[in-house]
Amino acid sequence: MHIRHRSRPRSLVIGLAVLAVAALATGCSRTTSGGRTAVDATTTTAGNTVLSSDTTATSATPAPTTPPTTAAGATCPGASGIPSGASKLVHIQGDIDGDLNLDTVTSYSLGGIPHVHAQLASGKQSDTALQIGLADTVEISFYDFDHSSGAAVPPPVAVLAVGRTKAGTAQFTFLTLTMKYCIRPWHIDATTMFVGRVSAEGPYSGLRCEGAMGSQYTSLTSAEPAGAGSWNVTTQLLHHDFTLIQMDAPQVSTVTATEAEIQQQYGDIVGCARGTLFS
Repeated sequence: MHIRHRSRPRSLVIGLAVLAVAALATGCSRTTSGGRTAVDATTTTAGNTVLSSDTTATSATPAPTTPPTTAAGATCPGASGIPSGASKLVHIQGDIDGDLNLDTVTSYSLGGIPHVHAQLASGKQSDTALQIGLADTVEISFYDFDHSSGAAVPPPVAVLAVGRTKAGTAQFTFLTLTMKYCIRPWHIDATTMFVGRVSAEGPYSGLRCEGAMGSQYTSLTSAEPAGAGSWNVTTQLLHHDFTLIQMDAPQVSTVTATEAEIQQQYGDIVGCARGTLFS
């Protein structure tokens, strides 16, 4: 059983159009990006840190190359399986550890708290509480975050988890395995969980996933009015090193479009191997 994380070069291509701005950069699983910047964050009442692509960039801060993992010799939380008191179970299957065998990922509710559980084809199990949004469960789907066209062996897929808040808004995060094969949501550092925001209410914010040049490009998006029918659109490309998220510096462009078009393109989840939330 092997988690494959391959280094690949990165590039950034931004195309300006009437209806869309595509922010492009190549993903990488183990190397860091010199163009990353830290961003300001807002802490929610649940103790998670919520990031949106319209936050202000601060000075560049290199991310460590080794993410937080379970201590050597320790078992993963949830190693004994899903608790008997769990409810609202939803199962999906996909290869999350890179051994080309199907693993099972389950979202469920326990005591009103959302959880995500992983059972690998090898039999190893792990679990994490995931308090995003306001519901007692999260919606889960697989996303081929590190896709590279023509790769001899496909990389493991990530889990995209979405927590609904009020009508027209939601929060999301990604989950992958640590080096000890424990499922864990992505973190900004050893203690701060990454949570992105999707809003169909202005100022608009969302998540956009696109494929180009044989690779997958994933970015936070936001849009704010710039006057006279124009909008300032911000995109911020995402990468990861196991469960440590890495974010490129925000890129801002100005587009001309209707508010409905802007909401559809930048105030929702677009692509990402799942349906939109609000469109």
